[in-house]
Amino acid sequence: MGGRRLLAAALVAAVGLVPLVAGTAAAADGVRVGNDQIPACGATVSPTGYCTAVRNAGTAAVVDDARARTGRGYLRLDTPGGGDKVTVYAQAFNGRKLSEITDLEYQTLVEQGNDSRQVPALNIPVNPNKAGSTFTTLVFEPVYTATTPLQDGTWQTWPASSTGGGWWASGTDPVTGVPNKYGFDSYTADFAAVKAALPDAVITGGIAVNQGSGNPGLRSGVDNLRINGTTVDFDNPVVPTALAATGGNGQSAQVRTAFARPLSATVTGAGNAPVAGQDVTFTVTGGSAAFPGGATATAATGADGVATSPALSAGATAGPVTVTATAGTLSTTFALTVTPAPVIPREADLSIVLGVPNTMKAGTTVPVTVTIRNAGPAAATRVAGAVTLPTGLRATAAPGGIVSGGRSVAYLVPSIAAGTERTFTVTVTVDRTAAGARTLEAGVAPSQVRDPKLANNAARVTTTVVR
Repeated sequence: MGGRRLLAAALVAAVGLVPLVAGTAAAADGVRVGNDQIPACGATVSPTGYCTAVRNAGTAAVVDDARARTGRGYLRLDTPGGGDKVTVYAQAFNGRKLSEITDLEYQTLVEQGNDSRQVPALNIPVNPNKAGSTFTTLVFEPVYTATTPLQDGTWQTWPASSTGGGWWASGTDPVTGVPNKYGFDSYTADFAAVKAALPDAVITGGIAVNQGSGNPGLRSGVDNLRINGTTVDFDNPVVPTALAATGGNGQSAQVRTAFARPLSATVTGAGNAPVAGQDVTFTVTGGSAAFPGGATATAATGADGVATSPALSAGATAGPVTVTATAGTLSTTFALTVTPAPVIPREADLSIVLGVPNTMKAGTTVPVTVTIRNAGPAAATRVAGAVTLPTGLRATAAPGGIVSGGRSVAYLVPSIAAGTERTFTVTVTVDRTAAGARTLEAGVAPSQVRDPKLANNAARVTTTVVR
């Protein structure tokens, strides 16, 4: 029972069948099964989608082995005695029409041979839907293809759907090259001829690999079973043995801002193989920081064994932050830093600009603008500004300012925020007797912050008075 539970859990966590284009190399990871006995076939579909039917001491198990063609292991079939038999079914094809099967291929490895010079076969139990017959098993045996000699100790590929010959049917008296009662030539017919002879046949039980009776002492491997363009790589799930902080470690963020990179942790097993589908929990175990949902977040590893946390945000307190990632009994630690917010210097770069017409006509009034700007970075408070008029010009109105003797206007502004400006208008009256060039001057200074650039705190503009 323990083996069945392990297998079911492993396959539920696996990525499932890997689709491949027919004729391409097999995927490194397809269906993963546990390294105990595959569940016995019963009345319902196995949780794994694969089940085993055995006779006597026949066994089937997925094993880790360095000789694996792809991945880390393969399906091992054992028939130690002459009456032993083992069959592993892909149950997903139960109930499908035989005519729907277009692509069949698998690979075998004879680990320990016998005198029969056999390798595992493909079995397809079907209801022929022909008069006088309700069941037969269609069998593909590489030994009858006469195309590739069977070899021990090496992987061989058997394209059962395209190789000429190799097919026969149970319950018949097969004579090589002679049509059996189902209408195809035993042993010499190819798969297309088999399907043509049984156009209405329906698969019962699934498509299977089989190591039948009469093969005492045969131990073999099967891998990369391909059915209709989908390849199954029998591989054990990787047992997690290590967890490492592999992304986002050592970074810093200012208070109340997000860290630039998420945290990544990698789970691996023997041989540094990645572990997919493993939950990793990230927990803030020290300092001021949080994930969107709080101090803890969980993410699953992908095919590369990497789990990536959601964004981590710095809290309100500067200092070191520790995040611990755990996967089962494994753990690793991230060391991060929350830095203080930058100190905005108590400086305000003030400037003043005069807007004066190029010419003024004697005996008229003209507007002159005074603009005080603050380039920051801090707000300027208690700002004092002034405009001085030359002889021949008098200030007759200055909203927001204080006129003194008609020749000067003073401004006292409580505050000008960084990046803003204030503009005032002075109404200037030109004397009737004035003529020629006249220069207006202005200046500004903050009283409670430092001004780092004094060169732009004064302005001089010359205009010409005409008659």
